[in-house]
Amino acid sequence: MKRSRLDSARESLRLQQVYNVFLRYGWDLAFQRWRLLGNLRHSMQRWVWQLPEDVVELSTPAKVCLMLEELGPTYVKMGQIVSSQASVIPEEWEVELEKLQSDVPPFPADEVREILQQELGATPEMLFAAFEIEPLAAASTAQVHRATLFSGEQVVIKVQRPGIRKQMKADLGIMQRAAGVATRRSEQLRAIDLEGMIEQFSDSVLSELDLLGEAYNALRLAENMAGLEGVHIPTIYPELSTSRVLTMEFIQGVKISDIAAIEAANLERETVAHNALQAVIKQLLIDGFFHADPHPGNILVNLQTGQINFIDCGMVGQLDVAQRMNLIQLIFALQQGDVAGMGQILRNLSVPFAGKVDEKAYQRDFQRVISRQMYVGGSTGFGQTVNLGLGLLRAHGLRLDPNLTMAIKALMQAEAFTTLLFPEGGIVAQGAEMVREMALQAVTADKVVEVVKDQVMMTARELLKRVPSLQEATLGWLDQYQKGRFEVHLDTSGLDKSV
Repeated sequence: MKRSRLDSARESLRLQQVYNVFLRYGWDLAFQRWRLLGNLRHSMQRWVWQLPEDVVELSTPAKVCLMLEELGPTYVKMGQIVSSQASVIPEEWEVELEKLQSDVPPFPADEVREILQQELGATPEMLFAAFEIEPLAAASTAQVHRATLFSGEQVVIKVQRPGIRKQMKADLGIMQRAAGVATRRSEQLRAIDLEGMIEQFSDSVLSELDLLGEAYNALRLAENMAGLEGVHIPTIYPELSTSRVLTMEFIQGVKISDIAAIEAANLERETVAHNALQAVIKQLLIDGFFHADPHPGNILVNLQTGQINFIDCGMVGQLDVAQRMNLIQLIFALQQGDVAGMGQILRNLSVPFAGKVDEKAYQRDFQRVISRQMYVGGSTGFGQTVNLGLGLLRAHGLRLDPNLTMAIKALMQAEAFTTLLFPEGGIVAQGAEMVREMALQAVTADKVVEVVKDQVMMTARELLKRVPSLQEATLGWLDQYQKGRFEVHLDTSGLDKSV
C-alpha cells in the first residue's frame, strides 16, 4: 500500500488517537489483572457512584471488543477475521468477537441520503418504490438498507461509511509501520510473516472499499456456482451500483451456525452441510476463485428452501493450478493417513524465511508430531491437523505465502460450520470424495495441456525449469486418484532452449 506525505500526516494524527485508546483500556485491563488493585478500584467506584453490589465487571474479551469498536472500522474488521478462527482461539474470545460481525453503530440517515444523491443522482424516494431509512445491518465499512424496486424485486443497498477510506488508510499505515518494527525485533513474528499478513490485510480491506469490486466478485462466483444444487449468490443490479453504493438481491435466511432455527424448519442438517462444503471446495480447489471470509455471518440458509447463500463477497482469493493440486493432494493424504505425504505437500507449498532448512529434521519432526496426533490422539480433523503442520513449518523456518494461508483458513472455517451441522462429515470424511468427483469433471487431459501451454507461452524461461516437476505432479495425482488414466504430453520442441 503506497502512502503519500498527506497520508503520513494523517497517520501521525491518528496514531495519537489510537495510543490514547490503547492506554485507557490498557490501564483498565491492568487493574483487572492485578486483583488487589482491582478490588480497591471497585470499592472506590461503588462509593463515588453509588453502584449496586451485584454489578458484574466485563470480561477481558468483552473489554477488548469495546476497544476495537472505539478504535473504528479497521480494527473491527481485524477482530471479525480473528473471530472466524474458532479452532485456534478460546471460546470466550470467540463469543465476544463474533458480536463484532453485527453490533456496529450505524451512521446517520441524512448521510445515507447524501451519499445516494451523490452516487446515483437522485433521492431514495425517486430511485426506489420503497426505501427503509433505518438500516437492516451495520458493518465495519458500510451499512445495509432494505428497499423495493419499482419492478417489485426486494433488494438491499449497501452504503459505504463516509470518510472511511481516509481513516482506514491511516490505520493500515500505522499497522504496517508497527508490524515492520515488531518483525525486526522478533523471530517469531518473522516466522508467521506478520508484515506479509498486514500487507495482504491492507490490500484486501482497501479493495473491499470499492463496491464495484464486490459486484464483480459476486457475478463471478454466481457463474461458478451456477451448476451446484442448493447454492446461490445474490443477484447484482449494476445500474444502481457505484464504487460507494451496491444494490443487490435481498436474501432471507439465518446464519448457517443457527442449528436451532435450521432444525425448527425441518431442514436436513446433513444436506445443508453437504451443499455448503461442496460450494467451498469447488471455489477453492476447482475454480481457484473463492470467498475468502466464509464465516457463519456471511453464509445464510433460507429456511423455506434450504438454499445456501454466500453474501458479502468483498474479500476473495485466488489460487493457481499448482497450488490447487497441492491442496487436493493434502486432503487425500490426510484421508489416507499418509503422514509423510502430508509433510512433503506442506513443504512444497512453503518457502524458507530464515536461513537454510534442515529437511531431514523437518520430516522427522513432522512424522513424530502428526503421527502421534493421528494415531494416539485419535483425531484426523483437517483444521486441527493442518494447524499442527503449520506450526512445524514455522518451527523449521518455513511459511506459506499469504494467499495460501487465506485459502487454508477458508477451508478450516468451512470444516468448522459443516461439522457443527453434521459432526460425521467434514473435509476429511466428505471433502475428499467431493474433490474426486468435481476434479474428474473439471480436469481433463485437454484442459491440463491447455493450462501448461499457456504458462509456457507467458513465462517460458521460468517454466522450462518447472515443467518436469509440474508434469510429474499432475501425472502422479491422476495416476493415484483418477478412476482410469490418461496421459499428458508436453511438446517443448518449439521453444528456444537458450531462453
